[in-house]
Amino acid sequence: MEHWVVVLLATCFVLLVSILLTAPWPVDHVLLESVPGGARVTVPSGYTWVTPAWIPVPERGIRVTLEHPDRASVDTTLVPGTGVVRVFLPYLFRLLITSDPPGAKVLFDGVYAGRTPCEATTGVPGIHILGFDCGDSIFYEDTLCLLINRPDTVFRRLPVALDHDMVLLPPSDSAGRFAVSRFEVTNGDFCGYLRYLEPAPVIDSTARWGRTPLVESLFPVDYTVPFHVDSSGRWAVNAGMEDHPVAGVSPAAAGGYCEWLTENRGGDTLVFRLPTPAEWEAAYLAGGRGPWPWGGTVPSDGMLNLSDVNEVFLARHPDIDDGFPETAPVGTYPPNGWGLYDMAGNLWEYCVPEDRADVIRARGGSWLSSMDDCRFDAVLYPDTTLGYPFIGFRVFGILARD
Repeated sequence: MEHWVVVLLATCFVLLVSILLTAPWPVDHVLLESVPGGARVTVPSGYTWVTPAWIPVPERGIRVTLEHPDRASVDTTLVPGTGVVRVFLPYLFRLLITSDPPGAKVLFDGVYAGRTPCEATTGVPGIHILGFDCGDSIFYEDTLCLLINRPDTVFRRLPVALDHDMVLLPPSDSAGRFAVSRFEVTNGDFCGYLRYLEPAPVIDSTARWGRTPLVESLFPVDYTVPFHVDSSGRWAVNAGMEDHPVAGVSPAAAGGYCEWLTENRGGDTLVFRLPTPAEWEAAYLAGGRGPWPWGGTVPSDGMLNLSDVNEVFLARHPDIDDGFPETAPVGTYPPNGWGLYDMAGNLWEYCVPEDRADVIRARGGSWLSSMDDCRFDAVLYPDTTLGYPFIGFRVFGILARD
């Protein structure tokens, strides 16, 4: 029994000597401070302190980690002879990002952060870009300023895709919440209105191009319109023009179409009408600053329909080829961030003033326009008793029950 005790004591002695010879015994103490104070300090052995703290430092130095609830953690190495070490802990912004409706993909400075509601973390104060991919070609982008750990929550009301190619836009300072059609009203759309107004048209041979008095009143333009009476005696669209935007209508005819659309499609949800200038600009810019629907990039091939090499009257931009001499089918070119097509180019679009003393105007440019006329701030003042082959319209919808 005594033999085993001697062996055990000898083993313990050897282990103790080994530890004494290999352990990094401190040769100095360093005062570790942090800004802000109160950071938790951890060393590899597991010992912890709270700043400010005197940290024992071995001859070859020691690695420490500083952690603070409101700041990003920092790793540093303390070496003997330093005296005092002050560590500045970077800001740490933790954001809870929510939206209405939820479920949108969030991009924080271009990096995927999850779907709302979700959290994003950054250590960089200042301006950040917050993007929401809502699906259906709808992308909402906004800037966010982070200072002094605020804000810690972000909420955004997002555009929402509705039935019948309508998009419900988020409210803005200049305009309330409203819906807008993704597309300009097409010949196919307008033909339904013609059939409603004139179910059995009788061609008047004395009118221009054999129009009926009704069509003459709706299209007060010295320009052929893409409608004819088919073999069944009903109005029809000329072949290949169904998806082109309707042009040449008067503002009164455009307003009548909106009233008809409300009765036939709006139901209890939407009341359709022409937009105000503020509403139209909000839809055009899609939360951006312009001057075009996609931002500041100068238009080029495949971006919009304007006066290009194919346009035979003026050809203002012979270096651009948009593929069409006049109008293009709606949706031919990329949409803006809110999924709205042809906000610039194709056809100017009527806007009605909020003040009845003001005048109707048209916005957005057309197939006959220069690129400057397609900017968000360009305005055309048409004679409202006439129609023009380069002016059409887009319907906006006000929520009857929000």
